[in-house]
Amino acid sequence: MFKPLICMPAVLLLATACLAHGGELRLDNGAVLPGELVSVGATTLVWRADKIGAVTVAKADVLSLQGSSRIPVELTPRKDRLNDCLVGVKDSLWSVECPKETLHALAYSELRSLPPATGSTGKFSTSLDIDRGANPSEEIKVDLAARWWRPGYRHNAYLSVDYEQSNGSTTDDNADTHYQYDLLRDRGWYWYGRVRYYRNEFEALQQVYGAGPGLGRDFSPTENLSLSLQGGPALMYYYYQDKGWQTEPGSNVRWTAVWHTPWRGIYMTHSGELGRVFSISDGYLFQSRTGVTVPLYQGLVAELRLDYDRSGVKVGDNGNYDMEWVLGLGYHW
Repeated sequence: MFKPLICMPAVLLLATACLAHGGELRLDNGAVLPGELVSVGATTLVWRADKIGAVTVAKADVLSLQGSSRIPVELTPRKDRLNDCLVGVKDSLWSVECPKETLHALAYSELRSLPPATGSTGKFSTSLDIDRGANPSEEIKVDLAARWWRPGYRHNAYLSVDYEQSNGSTTDDNADTHYQYDLLRDRGWYWYGRVRYYRNEFEALQQVYGAGPGLGRDFSPTENLSLSLQGGPALMYYYYQDKGWQTEPGSNVRWTAVWHTPWRGIYMTHSGELGRVFSISDGYLFQSRTGVTVPLYQGLVAELRLDYDRSGVKVGDNGNYDMEWVLGLGYHW
């Protein structure tokens, strides 16, 4: 008859432990804080840690977050908070779910991913092919893409070099690099300014210096899929086949997609870009890159990629497009 009374303290103790550890916050420095989320601001969050109390943490320092409390969320500075939202973080990827009545005036894609206020990410990869025999050749490809976030803006840098020699003659000499400054706005929109240099001696547009502003947007239709689209005018100083150097207005459109698959950290990427010189009817350059990146150890990765370039005019007997499979090794941070 006394058995229920004896079990009661154990039940209460177990319930208290469950309540105390309702959530867990992991930081990129290795710290683990059991507790519960209180609120999320534009650049920081408030976490009520067990036995410590409320602490303020930068969102850029959060590696993962698990919680069941519905809390207020501020997506960007100078914007009203959304109430009664569930927040989760996995591998630094943020997701927010709010009641439907809260979202009627907001793009759903804005709520799926909260970019860090500060931090950086990037990937460097290279491949080297050396053939010896009847037709000796050497080819090297180097690719670098990096992004740095700061409150309200970000920096983007890109570099790609492809060089090949066969039987002592240069058969491919391609370089593409750009720097872009993004001024971040609400709902994933951003203004940008961009400068670019492109070179390929075997295409109609053999060299191009371009610069111009534009408008873009980042959005995430699903939790693990990130998309970006941007475009704008550009002033181009270029060398066109048999016509020398000229300066003309043009345009540039660029898009990217990254899908983080549920399998062992593997992710797929696609990027495309279309640049055009208005004064030349066929003076365009289309570039596309589609690949799969597989984590190996720590930040080391393997990459399989299909590169496709197409220009508007044939140059001699070389045709007007180039397609190449690339298998390389690299480092991702």
